[in-house]
Amino acid sequence: MFFGAVTPAANAQVTPSALTPAQQIFDAGFRRWQSYPVPAYAIWTTTWHIRETPMGYYTGSTTSTEWHRYAIRLSDGMENVSNPIASGRLPPAMILPEFLGPFAFRARSSVSVAPAGTPAVSMIPDVSGLKTIATVVAYANGPYAFHDSAVVPPIETVDGRRAYHLVLHPRSNPQAHNLRDLWFDVQTYDLLKAHFIGTYRPTPDAPISATEATVYFREVLGCWVVTRATWTYDYPPVVFEFDVQSTEIGLPATLPDWLFDAEQYRRHESAGEPDYIGRLLDKMRSESK
Repeated sequence: MFFGAVTPAANAQVTPSALTPAQQIFDAGFRRWQSYPVPAYAIWTTTWHIRETPMGYYTGSTTSTEWHRYAIRLSDGMENVSNPIASGRLPPAMILPEFLGPFAFRARSSVSVAPAGTPAVSMIPDVSGLKTIATVVAYANGPYAFHDSAVVPPIETVDGRRAYHLVLHPRSNPQAHNLRDLWFDVQTYDLLKAHFIGTYRPTPDAPISATEATVYFREVLGCWVVTRATWTYDYPPVVFEFDVQSTEIGLPATLPDWLFDAEQYRRHESAGEPDYIGRLLDKMRSESK
């Protein structure tokens, strides 16, 4: 459930030429992505489908499901992760300047498509590890080569929409230029799906693991966001597979600063104050009916 209208972005179509090359699609797609607004604050809930498989000799997998909720301040990426408790008071929370969620790709401030002929100079990964994917830097005619770039890429279906499938080959430094596949709507150039390589750790003190991730996008409340992400995490002797879907998204006009300050949050928690995020989610659910 999303707190507001969820509609395709077809009302702002960009008409492609009959033989648009891959580079032009790439540039048009990133400019389209950059045109969407980025909210000041957001809250959302997620459903995590988790599969655990032992390494080495296969002995079978186990599956589980978890539910979590989040609040984020987009100006600096500070995130509050918590789950409600039975008392209805403020629950323990993990507050970090890293986040994983629908607004992890902050396209307006971080996507850059340079003029044609500009060399690639950035050493920042085009999409960083899943816990730090707030930076996406792309340069025209720079880091990537495209298969058969002089002709229109193949068209596939993504969530019922026809999309160009771009296969990206880094010209150098594949760790920094880590996008591998992009799917853009053939009419609007909206980014519908992305596949990239990177690293992931579930918490700051956990071991880091190489991962491959695939994310799916759609319009929610006027913003272009990730509504589903899949990726892996190796934590010997177990391989984890995650399939995470955003189930509710709300865009409050403001949130108190103490939600994003660990020390201040603990003082409010110790005082036994009511569950701020829980009450706000309940209010938004009620207003959306």
